[in-house]
Amino acid sequence: MTLQALREKVGDFTFFQIMRSWAAQNRYGNVTTPQFIALSEQLSGMDLDNFFDVWLYQPDKPLSW
Repeated sequence: MTLQALREKVGDFTFFQIMRSWAAQNRYGNVTTPQFIALSEQLSGMDLDNFFDVWLYQPDKPLSW
């Protein structure tokens, strides 16, 4: 659900750019959620701290975004 919400937030082009870059850069390594957030912010040009806080770190599922 979080990835679909991110796709809706940043748009298809940017979302798939994030996913391709993530896979290519981290193919053989271990990574963290903060690294994914940083890449998402870098490629989208958006501040996504609140978005990821709501979708990943709050105990309840968001009602809508």
